[in-house]
Amino acid sequence: MIQDVNHPIIETHQLRRRYGRGEAAMDGLAGVDLTIRRGELVALMGPSGSGKSTLMQILGLLDRPTSGSYYLDGTDVSRLTTAEQAELRGRRLGFVFQGIYLLPRLNAIRNVELPMVYARFPASERKHRAADSLSRVGLAELANRRPNQLSGGQAQRVAIARAVAPGPDLLLADEPTGALDRASGREVLSLFQHLNDDMGLTIVVVTHDPLVGRHARRIVELEDGHVISDNIVNEAERIVADHPLEVVK
Repeated sequence: MIQDVNHPIIETHQLRRRYGRGEAAMDGLAGVDLTIRRGELVALMGPSGSGKSTLMQILGLLDRPTSGSYYLDGTDVSRLTTAEQAELRGRRLGFVFQGIYLLPRLNAIRNVELPMVYARFPASERKHRAADSLSRVGLAELANRRPNQLSGGQAQRVAIARAVAPGPDLLLADEPTGALDRASGREVLSLFQHLNDDMGLTIVVVTHDPLVGRHARRIVELEDGHVISDNIVNEAERIVADHPLEVVK
């Protein structure tokens, strides 16, 4: 995947999200300006209620801002219809959540194929992409196992394979290690680094865990709906897996 690292894939300008009306109204986002360029690995951090998950929902076209603008790869998505946003979401974005959401009756490779079924990929292409994606996350040999036959870390890696199989431009991960033990969480974070380094995939991770943030290249911190800091992670402090593929075999 060839990316122009100087080209913004995400641009927001005075992005606001208000919940409720009148005196009971609350701002989930209170004027967020944010630019993320292609090929970045960014952690959105902050305590509960800071606005990081609200921002993730809007970036993922799962919610609309109350005001402000959001450009995805140069497209003003606020001008798109709900159907156009759904099409864009299915083709251009990948999602990984704390809740892994694999379908228990389907084996790993069928779970990876599922979003491509909804996106109307041809059957032969779905199968090829699903097999390749499972191989990328080190689980080719477990393609026929069902979710109850996988460890938590393996199941999350299947979920990552599912997210990247359609070839998205942007991967959004919301607390992806929150339900995992530390060892499995490190495997997942090492995998994100591999996808970012080797594929050039742009990744945005929402987390409250500073240890998770230190696997990123940049940390954007939110508080009360505002961006309060935006810093490149010092390479001396960044946690980098020496052999990320060995971790996930």
